[in-house]
Amino acid sequence: MRRRPPFSLPPLLLVLLVSACARGGGPSASGPSATGSTPAPSAISPSSSAVASIPDASPSIPSATASTPSPTPAALEDGKHFGFVHSVDLSVEPHALVLDLAYFLTGDAASQAAQDHGDEYPPPNDYYILNDNPKLRTLVLAPHVRLRMLDWKSCCQTYFRGDLAAFADGFAHPDPAGTYRGPTSPYWLWIREGQVVKIQEQYLP
Repeated sequence: MRRRPPFSLPPLLLVLLVSACARGGGPSASGPSATGSTPAPSAISPSSSAVASIPDASPSIPSATASTPSPTPAALEDGKHFGFVHSVDLSVEPHALVLDLAYFLTGDAASQAAQDHGDEYPPPNDYYILNDNPKLRTLVLAPHVRLRMLDWKSCCQTYFRGDLAAFADGFAHPDPAGTYRGPTSPYWLWIREGQVVKIQEQYLP
């Protein structure tokens, strides 16, 4: 008995069938690429308004070149001070006085200071003048500064109201035996609102 050869399609029909399958069953144009890679999503940057809405928590730092002028301190604070007057200048406005600040100590404070400085203690006449700082201070005289000068003819606690011009001349032309003894005597100064309002001569035995 003769066998029927296996069923086979004509060559042309086979080519058409394969081509149709390739169009219908392959990956679509919108799907993944043939290589299997997925396109990277585009980077999203915040809008300018979103950035502006974020508060800046960092403190404001002033520029290194910026400078703030500091107030000029007074030569001496208000109150009563002791020292040696070097000069009085009435040629300037306001009038000026140059002072070497010192400390007039009595009692235990005088004795301790004398001992600390290798001087006799207790000190003679129970006072000790401490003047370790050579700094000179220029002070402003009040327009109506009051002067209390010692009357050396009625020693030693009698005062008279001094004259500013004669007081100033006593420093320009010192006279240890005169009425105005200039730098020979120490003085107490009262300062109010940065100005010398009163000057009183101090007697020293």
